[in-house]
Amino acid sequence: AFGTHGDVFPIAALAAAFANDQQQYTVVFITHSAHQSLSTHLAVSKVRYMPVASPPALASEQLDNISYDSVQSNAGPESFSRRKEIIQTEHRKACLASVEEVFGNDPSIHSDFIVINFFALEGCHLAELFQVKCIIAAPYFLPYSAPSSFERQFKQSFPLLYKYFQEAPPNTVQIRSSSHDDA
Repeated sequence: AFGTHGDVFPIAALAAAFANDQQQYTVVFITHSAHQSLSTHLAVSKVRYMPVASPPALASEQLDNISYDSVQSNAGPESFSRRKEIIQTEHRKACLASVEEVFGNDPSIHSDFIVINFFALEGCHLAELFQVKCIIAAPYFLPYSAPSSFERQFKQSFPLLYKYFQEAPPNTVQIRSSSHDDA
């Protein structure tokens, strides 16, 4: 689980509850090292905590505090987007190394699975690589409709795609805002 506390803590609670309920499983929780405080709570439920050094969120003013070797070794000023790209690459490498450590060369992973939140979508690719199931957990309320400005912004950003959706035959995906719905 990746993201800020509000994104990670609910998934940690699910991991702990699952570990308590399904003791035949070994549960490993991979998240940002910034969430180190979870490790003792997870240990009570026999959940192994594996930290990844990437930050939960990244703003341009934080870049000076990032300690990835590949970022620090590059001399001279870099653009925010380039440094962010380096951090993301290092993050993905760390995720792969963590999952490799968990699964290793164990041939009995057929009943294993990976649970991710929406900020850990790299987990889908890792599940595919290790040929295990991937479950996306979102243990919080999601808005049931798009913001009122969505259709206008979508039309402005993607005019051809918007036109395609509007002209699509019945029973296909169409963009509808609440202003067009009678119900």
